Amino acid sequence: MNPRIFLVVRVVLGVAALVLSYKVYRIIAEPVEFAALKETRYEVAKVRLEQIREAELAYKEKYGEYQGDLDKLIDFVTNDKVPIVLRKDSSFTYYDKVYQQDMNKDTVVLRKIGDAPVVQKLQQKGDLFPADFNPEDLRFIPFSNQVAFELAADKIDRNGVDVPVFEVKASNEALFHDVMKQYGSLIKDLSIPFLAVGSLSEPTLSGNWK
Repeated sequence: MNPRIFLVVRVVLGVAALVLSYKVYRIIAEPVEFAALKETRYEVAKVRLEQIREAELAYKEKYGEYQGDLDKLIDFVTNDKVPIVLRKDSSFTYYDKVYQQDMNKDTVVLRKIGDAPVVQKLQQKGDLFPADFNPEDLRFIPFSNQVAFELAADKIDRNGVDVPVFEVKASNEALFHDVMKQYGSLIKDLSIPFLAVGSLSEPTLSGNWK
């Protein structure tokens, strides 16, 4: 074989081997890389979803229902107030006709002592709401290109009683929009298509990742 041709063949085979080795490496490395990326982004998104849940609970505490409009929920957190209730454990004595004697009964006395901004109430949960918390942070899904959370509220019938429910969702497409080309097949194979808290069909406040 002509030495020059032999050299060209060796170079081509060497390049092909390098390309093949890189492809094999990427097949092994990509799932590991994506698993780390998913864990990081999911953890941040879960915190935001849990913040929205706490905001909804504060809204329901004041208005008796959940809020399905994200703009109105953020306005509530920004500008509204909630009652400050003092809880005191107490007890009293009463005459029990069955046992025919005085008996003690424990009770809880609730007394409103004022009002406080919603943000102040939420920040009592310091693990979820840091001192620099901004209610506008509740609007957009983390890592997305300013894609808003999907929020809805309703009431469902449970044994003849209307029970308020809400659901807030963050889709995988929004969470991983910037890496879809790189990890598209892995994203599509995830066990859940979105992270969510609450449900419109069940009276639950849990996240769908639990």
